[in-house]
Amino acid sequence: MVWGAFGTKGKSELVVLNGRQNSRDYIYTISEHMLPFAHKNYGVDFVFMQDNASIHASIETKSFFQEIRVQLLDWPARSPDLNPIENVWAILASKVYSRGKQYNSLQTSLLP
Repeated sequence: MVWGAFGTKGKSELVVLNGRQNSRDYIYTISEHMLPFAHKNYGVDFVFMQDNASIHASIETKSFFQEIRVQLLDWPARSPDLNPIENVWAILASKVYSRGKQYNSLQTSLLP
């Protein structure tokens, strides 16, 4: 799995995550990758957008965001997927597989 973030002032690094992720894994990813990116580009006053994936909507994850005082954009249940990162993933996938090439690892196909 690959994680990434972007905003009006730039993009984060892509992070390759191994295996299935749970709430604790997600909180670690946010702490190590999203927060440094967001603080560098936006300071402490920003709104974070994520979908309602179970690890995003868990009590543990919501409590974490409350503790660190990061405002989340409300994401109504059963709403269309309007998260812009989904468009980025679609573009990335089409570029990776544009010539029909197969890859043995995610790192080989995405990272220099």
